[in-house]
Amino acid sequence: MVSGTANVNYVASGVLVPVPLAGDSALELCNTFAGWGEDAGREYLLSYEHLAVWARERGFVGAREAKQILLDARASPREAARVLARTTELRRAFYAFATGTATEADRAAVAREAERAAAGARLEWERQGARWVVPATLELPLLAVAQRIASFVTDPLRVGCCPGRLCGWLFADPRGRRRWCSMATCGNRAKARRHAARAAGR
Repeated sequence: MVSGTANVNYVASGVLVPVPLAGDSALELCNTFAGWGEDAGREYLLSYEHLAVWARERGFVGAREAKQILLDARASPREAARVLARTTELRRAFYAFATGTATEADRAAVAREAERAAAGARLEWERQGARWVVPATLELPLLAVAQRIASFVTDPLRVGCCPGRLCGWLFADPRGRRRWCSMATCGNRAKARRHAARAAGR
């Protein structure tokens, strides 16, 4: 993951974004960091701009909304930084929940943002029904993903965790058969390391 190969990330609006491999939009937040549980790692949410672009790419924020909140972030950089910090804290707590290692503090952190999202949402009527909408403030990316996380924690999926070096990405694994985030990346690297080890032992 840390090598930045093209098949695990791509550039959008000048920002490096991880490829969606989780099979669930809530889990994609966890995959904005690679290297869970290790000393080194790759952080994708380096700034509020990275958060806004990632949220737009994953469908949490519309293109027009993303443009507006980026303008707002430039006008209120301290508030934008606070939202980013809250997002990475939610990510850490949700990762713990999804991997079965959550503490009471982790569950409280997830609940706090999920409840904020619920309190701030409004019901918007559309042609074929209605949907909950979070207002387009600086908190939009955070609260939009918190909404999805709330749905996840109330109806959890079976989750797999990639064992690849400097990875730890999560993915929906309902049948318990998936091992890697991507066979083309972590899976092939593991095969290459095993082959090298066998060759060295000859």
